[in-house]
This record gives sequence, structure tokens and C-alpha cells, in this order.
Amino acid sequence: MKTAPLVLLLVDRRRSRTMKSLKDAGYNLMTTYTPDHAVAICVSNNRMDAVVLDQAHFVETEGWSVAQSLKMVCRSLLVVLIVRGTLLGGSLPQGVDCVVLENDSAGLLKALKQARLNEAHI
Repeated sequence: MKTAPLVLLLVDRRRSRTMKSLKDAGYNLMTTYTPDHAVAICVSNNRMDAVVLDQAHFVETEGWSVAQSLKMVCRSLLVVLIVRGTLLGGSLPQGVDCVVLENDSAGLLKALKQARLNEAHI
């Protein structure tokens, strides 16, 4: 039996829209509210498929270093960054695989689904 993908959300406690969208789409979720805990969860759980980081949850440098640390723990992990607007510089921060605008649930689900399709063809 195939299990649903496991996604870790590093989000602000007050934001539940992302969580609801992913649950409704059938994803298994874990949540954390601190960057250090997100890395620790990924170290101890090798079944994690993706991590969704909320840009508003941390300052830029801390967030980017979290993405880099997550990739060191698990190279194949999909790291999605939710942003409020456009990224400065126009390029993805190191360790981040894709960027999705806040409140774009369809975009987030598409990114997660596309990553699963790419993984299946490797």
C-alpha cells in the first residue's frame, strides 16, 4: 500500500490555511515552529518528502541557512519557500527548490505533485 507523502511545515502558529490545503489534498503533515526543530525532525525521520518554509516566520539569513541545513540532511528533500511577494534578486536562495506565493494553495500543491512525478522518473 502506497503511503501519502509526508510534508513538514515550518510555519507561524497563526497560519492554518497551508495546513488545511495540504490535509485536504491527502498529505501527511508534521508541523514545527522553530528552524532548529525542523532540521532535527528531518535528521530523525528519513521518510520526509518535503519541507514548506514560511518566509514570514524567520529573517532571511536564518531561513536560508535552514534550507541549506535541510538539504545537507537529505539531498532529495523538496524545500518549498512561501513568500509574501517577489524575491529580491530574482533567484532562488541556496537550498530552496521552489517558491510559492502566500495564499497560492494550488501553486503549492502543483509544486509538491511535480516533485513527486520527477522523483518517480529517476
